[in-house]
Amino acid sequence: MQIEYTGRHAEITAALRTLAEKKLAKLDKTLRGGITHAHVILAVDKHRHIAEVTVHFSHFDLTAVEESGDLATSLSVAVEKLARQAQKHLGKLRERKRRAGRGSEAPSASRRGTEDGGGRVVRSRRFVAKPMTMDEAVIEVASNADGLLVFRDASTERLSVLYRRKDGNLGLIEPER
Repeated sequence: MQIEYTGRHAEITAALRTLAEKKLAKLDKTLRGGITHAHVILAVDKHRHIAEVTVHFSHFDLTAVEESGDLATSLSVAVEKLARQAQKHLGKLRERKRRAGRGSEAPSASRRGTEDGGGRVVRSRRFVAKPMTMDEAVIEVASNADGLLVFRDASTERLSVLYRRKDGNLGLIEPER
């Protein structure tokens, strides 16, 4: 990790460099060694001590600015902000990866559809098959914007699909016995 320091109306002492290196090393562990470059800007403007830290990670950049009465405090709080940003970003990546793993069957079906020349699966949804009569199912499809209903026929206990056709009528799909 390469660290670049910039002082604006402030001298960057060895103690501040050591503090920044220690805090950024801890952040680097959080990001599993992915920090490539860091830029620490320390500025003094009358009684305001401002620390701006920018970290370049392989996939994204993090930036934090903190202002307080002391440069060391500003630097510490700015790096803590970066750590929170990194945790939030890594959590989002983990959640995205977890969601992608759940629907592993649908993408394989879409790949299969494109390989043999057919269409591909654009959207998949799960339906709860509620037991209802045919009249209740017709009412439900009429009120549903999708025009599709998966239900369990109350009299036969078999799964059925009722859908709105392009001509405005309703179509019924029932499995064979």
